[in-house]
Amino acid sequence: MSTSGEVRLDIDEDNSHRQNQSSNAPHGGKKIHEFAFSPDMKYFVTWSDENKSIFGWTITEEHEELKLEFDNSISSEELKNIVLKSDKQKYKETIYSLIGVSNCKQIILKIHREDPYDFEIIDITTKLRQELKAQGLKGWTSSITFLEDGDLAIAKHYPVCGAYIFSKFNGKSQWTCKKIVKLKNFESSFIFKNGKLLLLFKLPFVIMQWDLKTLKLETQYILNWNLYPYDLTLEMNSDKKLLAVAGRALDWDWETSIAGPAFNGETSIHVYSTESGAVVAHSSFEESLHNFCFIGTAEEQLFFSGSKLFEYNSYILNPHTLKPQDTKYFLHIYSPTSENYHEYQYHIISDFIINLDINDLSIKRLSHNENWKIHLQNQERYVSNTFFNIKEIKQFVQDTLEKCKSDQILIQSYSNRPKEIPYGESYTWKINTTPHSYLKNYQQITVEAIIGEESNIFAEISASTDNEDSYILEYKLLENGDIILAYSEGVQIFTVNSQTKELSKIYFWSDGYKNEKETAQQSTKRQLTSFVKKITKSKLKILPPPTYDSPKYDYDWQNDYVNNELALKLYGNAILNQLAQFEYEAGFQNRIEELFTEWLNHSISAYKSGDAFDFVLFTSQIASALIKLEECHKNLKVTERYLSKINLLVPGIYGTNKYPILSHFHHCGIYDHTSLSMISSFDYLLFWISEKWNLLKKKYPKICKILASPYIFYSNYSTNYSQKTVTLLIPLLNFATYPEEYSYFELLYLPDNSFTSLDAPDYYKWWNIKALINFKWNTYGKRYYFIIWTTYLIFMCCFLTVSTITENAMSWHYQAILLISTIFCGFIHLIFEARQYIHKPMSYIASPWNWFDLAAILAPTITSFIWLHDEKPQIWIVTIASFLLEIKFLLFFRALEYFGKYFAIMIGVARQIFSFLVVLGILVLAFAHSLHLLLRPTSEYSYDQPSNTDDANNPWNLVPTYKFVSSNGAIGESSLIKTPDDNTNLFTMFSTSILAVYFMLTGIMQ
Repeated sequence: MSTSGEVRLDIDEDNSHRQNQSSNAPHGGKKIHEFAFSPDMKYFVTWSDENKSIFGWTITEEHEELKLEFDNSISSEELKNIVLKSDKQKYKETIYSLIGVSNCKQIILKIHREDPYDFEIIDITTKLRQELKAQGLKGWTSSITFLEDGDLAIAKHYPVCGAYIFSKFNGKSQWTCKKIVKLKNFESSFIFKNGKLLLLFKLPFVIMQWDLKTLKLETQYILNWNLYPYDLTLEMNSDKKLLAVAGRALDWDWETSIAGPAFNGETSIHVYSTESGAVVAHSSFEESLHNFCFIGTAEEQLFFSGSKLFEYNSYILNPHTLKPQDTKYFLHIYSPTSENYHEYQYHIISDFIINLDINDLSIKRLSHNENWKIHLQNQERYVSNTFFNIKEIKQFVQDTLEKCKSDQILIQSYSNRPKEIPYGESYTWKINTTPHSYLKNYQQITVEAIIGEESNIFAEISASTDNEDSYILEYKLLENGDIILAYSEGVQIFTVNSQTKELSKIYFWSDGYKNEKETAQQSTKRQLTSFVKKITKSKLKILPPPTYDSPKYDYDWQNDYVNNELALKLYGNAILNQLAQFEYEAGFQNRIEELFTEWLNHSISAYKSGDAFDFVLFTSQIASALIKLEECHKNLKVTERYLSKINLLVPGIYGTNKYPILSHFHHCGIYDHTSLSMISSFDYLLFWISEKWNLLKKKYPKICKILASPYIFYSNYSTNYSQKTVTLLIPLLNFATYPEEYSYFELLYLPDNSFTSLDAPDYYKWWNIKALINFKWNTYGKRYYFIIWTTYLIFMCCFLTVSTITENAMSWHYQAILLISTIFCGFIHLIFEARQYIHKPMSYIASPWNWFDLAAILAPTITSFIWLHDEKPQIWIVTIASFLLEIKFLLFFRALEYFGKYFAIMIGVARQIFSFLVVLGILVLAFAHSLHLLLRPTSEYSYDQPSNTDDANNPWNLVPTYKFVSSNGAIGESSLIKTPDDNTNLFTMFSTSILAVYFMLTGIMQ
C-alpha cells in the first residue's frame, strides 16, 4: 500500500486546551465509531460511542499531501451539559449518532428522543447548543443535512410533511428559518449537500427529485420492484449526473403475489441518470450491503462491499454497466475479512482513505495511491451503447457541420483506393467509394467489416455529389467499434454483432432526401442541422427516432429492429409510424402483428422481472401507437388486446392497502409533476395545535374532551365499511396525453390520443378505462368542469334576470349590462362547442345532445343581441330561450355521481323502451288518423257564425243548448247555444286528433 498522502496528528502546543488533549489519545483512547466530513471536505469530525466524545480536525493540503490538524473537541461531560444539563443516568442511556458537520464547524448529533426534536446542533468551537425555532419542528425528523451554501435542510413526516431551510447570520447561536416547504406524504427522504431533495413514494414506487432552492421538480426515478422499499441507500457521483440506489432484494412468490426481503441478504443496485431519470444499469449481488459509495475523482467507480455467509467481498463497479472490475490491486488498499470487517479501521469515501485507528488516525488521497493508479490503468474502459452515445456522435456531427458551413470538401479528394479503419484486433472497417454505375453525380459506397481473413459485406449506399471529381461523405470510428457515416441523404451507423460476427445497420436517420434544387453540400447541412436539433431536444438523452427505407428493400428489418429489445423499447412508436407509410406493401399486416406481439411480450416480461422502468417504457410506446395501429389494421383489435393485457396486480407489498376507505377505482398513488409550494396558513394552524395539544390536555382535560367529542362521536357511530382492497397498476402512460410542444392553434383544435379515440362503448367496460376516467376527473377534470359550470350559471342568471324582472322595476342601463354579459358568456360557451365540432365534426353532428347544447347557447345569445340593438323580442322567443337554459343547467348534474345515476336510469330506461315507444307512436298515429277521417266535420263552419246542418260532427251540433225555465216550471221556446271552440271536436284537425287519442289512452275523456 502506498504511503503517499498519509497524515499524523498535528497538535498546536501553544493552546493550553490543546496541550491537555495532546497528553492523551483522541477520545481517551477509545474506539472511533463514526466520522463525518463537512460539505467542502475541509473539516473532519469523529465520534466514539464508548465515551461519548467528539473530536474535530481541520484538513489541509500541502505539496499534494493531506494534513490533519486537531482543532477542538467536546468531552462527554461537556456534551452532557450541552444536551441534557441534568439526569446523568438518562444521559448515559441516550442513543447518539453522528450525522454531519457544517463548513463552520457545527455538528449534527442524532438523539433518540422526541422532545423538543430528535437531534442537536452543537458548535464545536464555542460548545454552545444551536437553537432552532419553527412551527411544526418538534418531534421526529426524516432527514437532516448541512448544505454547501451553509444552510441547514430538514425533512419531516409529522405533523405536516414539510422541508425546513435554516440559515445562520452574524455568528449568532440561533438559526433563522428561511422557508418551510410543503411536501407530499412520503415514505422516506434523502437530502444531498447540493440542495437536492429526494423523496421516496411507495405508491407509486418512485423517487422524485426536487431542488430546494428553486422548488422545481427535476427528475423522477422509477424504482425496480425487486428492491425492498425500506432502508435504501442513495449516492450521487461528484458531477451529480448519476444516482446509485442500493437496497435489499425481494423474494417473490408470483402465485400469491407476496414478497419480502431476501433472507440471504442479497443486494440489488440500480444506477440512474439524473438528467433523464433513465436506468443506466442494474445488477444484483449475493452479498448483504455494508459499504456503498462513489470513489475516485476523474473516472469515478462505484464501491460496494458486503458479507455472504463466511465471506466478505469488495467490488469496484463500472457505474455505467455495474460490471465488476478486477480488484487485485484494490485489495492492497482495502481488504477486510468476514471476521474483522465490523472492526476494520480503514474506510473509503469519495477520494479519501480514512484510517480510524486511534493510535494512527490518518487520511490519504485515493487518487494518489499507487495501487489505485494501477487499477485505473488496467480497468476495462466503458463504451456506451450507440443509442445512448449522443456526446460522441453529436460532436462528430457538429464538426462535420462546421466543415460544410465553411465549404470544405469532406474527407479528402476522391480516390479509388478504399479506406481501412481498424478497431483494435477485433475487426477492420473498409469503406470503398466508386462512381455510380448509372446515376450521374452519385457515388457508390460499400461498407465491409474484415474479421480475421473474412470480409462481411453489408450493403451499398448511394451518396450524391456536386461534381464527378469529389464526393460528400464523412465517417468516424466510434469508441464502441461502430462506424458512423454522414452524407447528403442522412446519417447511418453500422455495427458488428459480437456473437454472430455479422454486419448490420443499427441506425439510419434522414430529414428527407436531397431535392433537385439543393446541392449535396446544402443537403448535408440541412440533414446535420436538423439532426443536432433533434439530439438537443431529447429528454432521455438518446439518438433521435430512426427513419427507414421501404421495408420491401430492407431485407434485415426483422432481425435488426423487431427482435431488438432495446430498439423497441426506445423507438417502437417511431418504427411503427415508419411502417405505416408503406401500408399497401406486401407483408405489412404481418409485420404490424409481429411488432405488436413483440411489444406485449417484452412489456409482460419486464413486469414479471420487476423492471418497472422498462415496463413503463414498453407500455408507453404501445399506448402512443394505438391510434396508428387501429388505423392500419382494425382487425387486430390492438386497443382491446392492450387493455386486457395490462389489467395487472401490483406485485407483493405494493398491492396491500392498510386503510381500505377509498372508493371503487379511486387512485391511491399520485404524485405531482409541479413545483413544491410553501406552507399554508392552515398548516401553521396544524403545527400550533399539535404543539399545544399535549399541554392543553394536561392543564385543561375537560376542554380537550369537549373538543374531541365530534371525532369520538363520528368514530363510534359512523358506519365503517371496512373490506379487503386490491391495488391495481394501470400503466396508461402516453395513452391519454397530448404533445408537449404547445401551439396557440390548439385553442381551437386538440390532436387526438388513444383515449379520445375510444368511440366504441365496449372499451369502457375495462377497469383500466374506468380507473383512468376517475383519475382524470379527481385530479383536474372536475376543476375545469366546475369552472365551465360557473360561467354557464352566470350566463343563465344574467338572461333570466333581464327576462323575468319587468322594465318598470329595472332601468335600461342595468338591462344592457346583463344583456352584454349574456352575449359575452354565450361566446365563451360557443368556443367550447366549436372546439368539439372541429375535433370530430361527424361525431358532433350525430349527437342530439350537442344540438340541444347549441340551441341552449344560441337562443339566449341571439335573443340578447336583438334585444340590445332593436327591441324586446316576442315573449314566446324569450320563453323558449329560458326553457332551454334551465334544462341545460339541469343536465350539468349528470357529471356528479350522486345525481348522475338518476340520469343514467332515465336514459337507460328510455333506450330500453325506445322500440316500444316507436310501436306505440305508430299506433297512436294510426288511431288518430282513422278517427280524424271518421269524426271530422264534412260541412263548412265558422266559430263566429252559427250554422244549422245535419252534419253530426259539426262543432255547432256538438255544443250544449240551454232552455229558459220559468218559476212555475214552464220551458220557454227560446234557447241559448254555447259557442264552440277548437276543443269542441278535437278530431277536426289531424294534429289535435293525436292529442285526443293520447287523452283516450291516459283515461282523460273530458
